[in-house]
Amino acid sequence: MAAAITRRSLLAVMGAGLGAVLVGCDSEPTSPEATATPGPTQPDEPAASPAQPADTEVLLLALARARELADRCRAITGAEGAARAMQAQVQGSLDEQAQVLADVLRAGNVAVPEPTTPSPTPQDPDRATTTSTPTGDAATATSAPGDASTGDDGATGDAEERTSGPSPAAQAAQALQQLGRAALDDVSPAALNALAEVSRANLPMLIALTAQRGAMAHLFGQEPSWPDLTGPTEAAANNLLNVYRPAVYGFEVIAARSHNDERAAYRTVLGPLRTFTRQLTELAGKAAAPAPLGYGLPQDVDSATARGTLAGELMATLPPSIMAQTAAFSGDEAAVAGSVRLLADAVRLAQPWNPVTAFPGMRVPGA
Repeated sequence: MAAAITRRSLLAVMGAGLGAVLVGCDSEPTSPEATATPGPTQPDEPAASPAQPADTEVLLLALARARELADRCRAITGAEGAARAMQAQVQGSLDEQAQVLADVLRAGNVAVPEPTTPSPTPQDPDRATTTSTPTGDAATATSAPGDASTGDDGATGDAEERTSGPSPAAQAAQALQQLGRAALDDVSPAALNALAEVSRANLPMLIALTAQRGAMAHLFGQEPSWPDLTGPTEAAANNLLNVYRPAVYGFEVIAARSHNDERAAYRTVLGPLRTFTRQLTELAGKAAAPAPLGYGLPQDVDSATARGTLAGELMATLPPSIMAQTAAFSGDEAAVAGSVRLLADAVRLAQPWNPVTAFPGMRVPGA
């Protein structure tokens, strides 16, 4: 399984590109606009201040957004079971995104706004019994059918809910759905097109962050409206085939060796992997190398534990491979949108075995 990302490892994996843009700005050749000084008729004017590092406004907006979502997630209380575990993973990733973005901006001598204290929400412990009537999307998210044990119309369940309100766990589930709906804004077609305008120094970091939002939305019950996969293409697509093809083969093997619910879980992942592999083959075109006849796999895939370990390892290979070539995609809307979608789906499909991280695919070996 991939090592958990740290702020130190994230900054290291971004390499000299981020360092040159955000740390060593004065060592870079500056543009005429950045070095312009007053003409000879204005000798007493002060020299122009240095230009801000690349993508400063984008990074500040990303920081504000990460803090906003982190505050919303933290305010949700009462989740139970799998929902609580997923909330904890997402909370940790959002907090780390905010911290890393703040560190990157400070490294570029950019003033970082202090975080604001979130206002109380209905999910705060002191207000857990709030039963205000939701409107719009919230009304849709909070409506639920009556319990089967109360009859076809669920009248008894509705009467009890009007009396006592939904349980804390039900409120938390609804709030997490709404948080997932909020994350959809970060992977809208307009947001993905704007992401392609980021400089190559910061693009990998923001692609990884955006993919986390797509996975987060899906894991909280929302389906992103992804554009058709039209990139990456040619050699870049072929590079991804080198990890998608073995993943498909591996999941075919472990699905064949498993039974019942376990097999169904592997097939749920296998279907999308096959679809992406076909699409990448088409996008690679003539650059697509012939598929090998087979792949080496561990001999021991007869136990459920061994199959789960192999599934996690196969899925862990996808995010780093997707991220490895993203710096070259600046200005390429199709390649950026495709990379975000592939990465987001790799994260959410791997969820049974690998946790959600702040910047999937960005790590230093051994970190």
